[in-house]
Amino acid sequence: MTVWVVLLVGAMVGAGLVVIAAGLAPARPDLAAAVERLLPSAGGSRASDPTRFAGRWGAAGRTVLPQAVQTFGLRRYAADLHMLAQQPEDLAARKIGYGLIGLLFPAMLSALPLAGGTQLPLAVPAVAGLALGGVLFMLPDLNLRTEAAAARASMRAATCVFLELVAMERIADAGPTEALDRAAAIGGSAEFARIRDALLRAELAGEPSWTGLNHLAQTTGVTELGDVADIMRIAGQDGAAVYATLRARASSLRTQLLTTATAKANAASEHMVVPVSLLGLCFMALLGYPAFVRILLS
Repeated sequence: MTVWVVLLVGAMVGAGLVVIAAGLAPARPDLAAAVERLLPSAGGSRASDPTRFAGRWGAAGRTVLPQAVQTFGLRRYAADLHMLAQQPEDLAARKIGYGLIGLLFPAMLSALPLAGGTQLPLAVPAVAGLALGGVLFMLPDLNLRTEAAAARASMRAATCVFLELVAMERIADAGPTEALDRAAAIGGSAEFARIRDALLRAELAGEPSWTGLNHLAQTTGVTELGDVADIMRIAGQDGAAVYATLRARASSLRTQLLTTATAKANAASEHMVVPVSLLGLCFMALLGYPAFVRILLS
């Protein structure tokens, strides 16, 4: 009987590790999502797509995850999720999965002493499971905010380069739409790919190119893209010369990025003061310990 209990606990622990590894591994983008980004209605949710939750767990996904999104209020993370090309249902699935793992993991660990003949009080795994489940339930939110902030910083840096490229295209007598398309085609990063997708989506919808940039700025929270759209809208509608304006906005954005990077570097340096101070105190204690012991014993 003891062997079966040990095997069962090992299988449950292995299954939990597999689920954690599957949750941490990046998901492969599907073709439907890539095509959907190019459609005019790309701002909508994929939850209404009947092929969104296909497979064995499709029925559970169609019923549980949308309700979980509404219950947990995950629509408030729409900008962060769109910044990472994710959906609220994906965040709800991670929160539920992590919460269940944290809730069940202490119960599985409590089976190990039971296999050795020692039974823990029921309150110990119950309280530990609730605490760990609550912590893991909030972990996807923290990861989402951190990853979205990093993605926005990368998008702002790409926008600064994009501004300079658009200004150079404008000084070369390119039209507003042509300047945006040429500048977006130069970069090969993921941020420039999103800008190209936004421009192409606006073109397919029969709208001006700066409309796509405005939509991308609103959905991702990167307001600097909206500034580019406003400048090019003035150039397209009024025929204004915007080369100096583009260069000035790029210079301002560069200064802002440099200031942010300097503040982060100073904060990291300040955080290193405490560990270095503790290391120095430990080193001084190590040097003075023999003399202190000799004086104390004498």
